[in-house]
Formats: sequence, C-alpha cells, structure tokens
Amino acid sequence: MTSTSLRLHLRDHTRQAHEELDRTIGRLDSAGAYQSFLRASYAHRQPVEHYLAGADWPASFGTWRPTAIAPLITADLADIGSRPPDIRPFHLSKDIASLVGVIYVLEGSALGAKLIRRMAGALGYDENHGARHLVRQERLGSWRDLLAIMERLESIDMAVAVCAAETTFEQAATAMRENGFGR
Repeated sequence: MTSTSLRLHLRDHTRQAHEELDRTIGRLDSAGAYQSFLRASYAHRQPVEHYLAGADWPASFGTWRPTAIAPLITADLADIGSRPPDIRPFHLSKDIASLVGVIYVLEGSALGAKLIRRMAGALGYDENHGARHLVRQERLGSWRDLLAIMERLESIDMAVAVCAAETTFEQAATAMRENGFGR
C-alpha cells in the first residue's frame, strides 16, 4: 500500500472525528483561551506520548519516532504561570496498525500547529516564551518522514488503524472539552 493511499484512507475515514476536534478548539483569541489550550494539549499529548514511548517499534520505522512535545508544553505552561492538568491514561494495543493510526493523528497535527502558532504569536507567545511546543510541532520533516515509512509498509489492518486514529482524535477532543473548550 502506498503512503498516499494509506494517508488518504485514514484522512477520509477519520474526517468526522477530525472536524469535531477542529470545531471544539475554535479560535484562541485571549490569554485565558490559550492557557486552556495549553492545558488541554498537555492532557492529550502526555498520555499518548507515554503510550508511544512504550511501543516496540517495527524495523520498518528505523530510527524514526514521533515528535514528543509534552515536555515543551510543560515549559510553556510554566511560562504563563500554569501547571499541567491531571491526565487520563491512554490505552490501545501496540500493534503496527494501531501505532500508525495514532501517529497519523499526532504527526498530522503539524499542519494545524502552523495556524495555532500564528494565533499564539498575536497574543505575544513565541519560541522562547509560551509557544515552544508549537515551533517544534509545526516542523513538517517528521510528517514527511512518516509518509515515507508508510509507503514502505507491506500490509496494515486499515480498520484497526482507522479505529486507533479515531480514538486519538476523540481523546484530544475530550481533553479540549475538559479544559474549557466546546462547552
């Protein structure tokens, strides 16, 4: 399967969950909204990154690993005088299809990070204060590397990959709602 067809399959079959997450976040037009966004981002990323850190990565991934930004979100929260929220564990199987579904969501977020970084910049946050994680997240190199890896994958249980991606989108939307968005 090519990365294009795998990526498009995931995109097409998770569109509703992705759009729901986008609607939940909305605009970040105040310091309070940005603080809520940071707390929600941590509540989403930290448990998912912890789940991924415990994965036994297949040889087809080589040395590539997903971009970890939870520690940078912690620093960004400290910059604005806030602390990380409580988190809920993230549990999924760690088979290759589940891993692909989860990392599709995390690495694909680089595209949205560019837009959010502009909103954060308008509020006075940058790569040195409050928006470190966005600077790291918006780099597209890791996304492109993931697409190259996906192209080399022989076979993936697409239903499992879609389910994992939807679960990851839903976990992110829940973290957003629990931290002040979409109420």
